[in-house]
Amino acid sequence: MKKDIENLSEWIENREMRGYYTFTKEDIEKQFPSLGKDYMKTYLSRLVTKAKIISPWRNFYVIMPIEYSLKGIIPPVFYMDQLMAYLDKKYYVALLNAAAFYGASHQRAQTFSVAVELPYMRSTSKNGTSILFFSKKEIQTEFIRKHKTQTGYINVSSPELTAIDLIENEKSVGGLNRVCTVLNELVDVVNLDSLNDSFFKASSTPVFQRLGYIMEHIKTLNTKNLQNTVKKGGCGECQTSCKVNKPTGYCEVDKKWKVIINQEIEIDE
Repeated sequence: MKKDIENLSEWIENREMRGYYTFTKEDIEKQFPSLGKDYMKTYLSRLVTKAKIISPWRNFYVIMPIEYSLKGIIPPVFYMDQLMAYLDKKYYVALLNAAAFYGASHQRAQTFSVAVELPYMRSTSKNGTSILFFSKKEIQTEFIRKHKTQTGYINVSSPELTAIDLIENEKSVGGLNRVCTVLNELVDVVNLDSLNDSFFKASSTPVFQRLGYIMEHIKTLNTKNLQNTVKKGGCGECQTSCKVNKPTGYCEVDKKWKVIINQEIEIDE
């Protein structure tokens, strides 16, 4: 059994040398069929205690790269694509973490946000990192972009989908003012006029109304395509509040987007 443990240690080291930083319990069982489960569990727990590896998900392990060993925390972007492949989940990096890929880098997120296709996944906080999973009925791959990472590629929402998700999940990112601040940083990469009809399945009509209203107040943009699609969705008949779950009495209404202005748009400099 000691020989098996020595071989396992060498196998993990060789994976790191070849640039493969993740492995699973199933990988070990396949590679070392004679290794007892208790011995394997004890050895892996010891490596976790020594911060040689981390386990962000049950039976999934990440080898600690030397550049992260001092803090003992590995950013999820390092292993998220491999984890989602292991879990067989469609996904994309979302919200503030996605915005950072497009230049909103000073908006530091307290959690790493990931959109996943149903069924629901429970958010987790392990190894000094909090991962927020939020569910989407359908993930449309045409609005996902692949970005290069140290370990391969990772799925990230397009700037336009990022904008929609930020508005829809404002409570998760610090409120409407923070959303407006981030959108202000993304305004030069968000192309609202390029969107096709399938994009408007990504959220509900009120979210697109808020998007149009906010973006036009941040910067003069070509929003004709967005406005036409919103009208098809019933904007002419329905009003929506700028700030969800906030009183709307005696508030003015933006005539173009039918948005009740119950909160002024403020951008942090």
